[in-house]
Amino acid sequence: MITFLTRHFRLFVAILIIANVIGIGLYSATGSGFYLLPTLLIPVVLALWTVQSKSQWAIATYLLVMSVLLLLGFGLLKFTPPGLQAYVITVPQQIGWYLLAAAGAGLIFGLVEFGLLRVVGLFQLGAMTRVTYYEALLQPFTLIMIFVGLVAILLAGQWSYFTISEDHKMFRDVAISLALMFTLPVMIFASTKVIDEEIENRTMLTLMSKPISRWQVVLGKYFGVLLLCFAIMAALGVMASVSSYVRYFEDMRTDYYTMQTKDEERMLNFMNMQALRAIPPAMTLQFLQIATLAAVSVAISTRFGLAVNITAVVMLYIAANMMRYATAADLPGPVHVGVTAIAGVLPGLSLLDLNQRLVYSYYSYGNQTFPGVPSYAEIWRYVGSAVVYAAFYIAAALSFGIALFRTRELT
Repeated sequence: MITFLTRHFRLFVAILIIANVIGIGLYSATGSGFYLLPTLLIPVVLALWTVQSKSQWAIATYLLVMSVLLLLGFGLLKFTPPGLQAYVITVPQQIGWYLLAAAGAGLIFGLVEFGLLRVVGLFQLGAMTRVTYYEALLQPFTLIMIFVGLVAILLAGQWSYFTISEDHKMFRDVAISLALMFTLPVMIFASTKVIDEEIENRTMLTLMSKPISRWQVVLGKYFGVLLLCFAIMAALGVMASVSSYVRYFEDMRTDYYTMQTKDEERMLNFMNMQALRAIPPAMTLQFLQIATLAAVSVAISTRFGLAVNITAVVMLYIAANMMRYATAADLPGPVHVGVTAIAGVLPGLSLLDLNQRLVYSYYSYGNQTFPGVPSYAEIWRYVGSAVVYAAFYIAAALSFGIALFRTRELT
């Protein structure tokens, strides 16, 4: 049996994933723990197999951890004392939700590892992306920032913000900002190390001795950093979403206790789901900010080191966000023209931020229509236009970086 699993490892992994997806779906539909049997068997089988085979120990450990988190998470969600209302979340259930959030964050990196990287690695540019992703991810600084970011969002969900029925809104704003705050330094350090440090260590000479162009180096390094930032922000977004969902029931407990009809309960649950639906577009816009700044950081790294890169990116981030106030200020004519010109050159990060609308204001969804209130579809259309703007700015920044790298001496 162990020999068969060793020889057909990828087939075994695929069967395990399919069995768990089907089992979790049946468990959610019926509530019967019998359908979680595939998840229960995974740790035992993997433990026996890992003892015999060391070649795939990293993947086996990953599957083991994910299965344990899923098993414990779904098991704790079923812990409901008799007579307790469905809208009251117990401490064991909260722990179960957080374990599932951790599993979701882990599955994001698994999707990148077993899905996206396997596909892009088939191409020459994708191979460069894959190597860059691993180099940046396996840095101790990156792993620490991911872990601290997840813990910070989890803890922020437990703090009191001293508002009246608005704590869950402030938490979402804080969680989205924390996702940006913990991804930004990872992006800066990764984008600096992938080019400038390789030039300083003379490893770039070895890379350029292969049949690869300089523009492929710049683009491959950028896509590798971008893929890492995507995985980090997606993982932090999963933790933020789950924490926001749990936090809502705690903050609105009085409203649930005092409701009189089922319509009031449905409205409260609808508002919770509406708040959750606001997180994906907000996180997407935050990721576009990271993607834009990453393009600038990679371009700078073709000529300068870490100190200059950090200073330039931080100053650019501050200046780009301040431009929204400078352009709206009542300035003399020539000064206003100059400020407007500078704002046109800097990335429009204010255009990539809808937190005030998505977190603190309302939007219509489905058949709802309110005068002056944007619909959910309109919000995603705005996100689509923001993607186009970010793509043009990223292309300009990377083109400038490629031009600088072509004239860079590597010796």
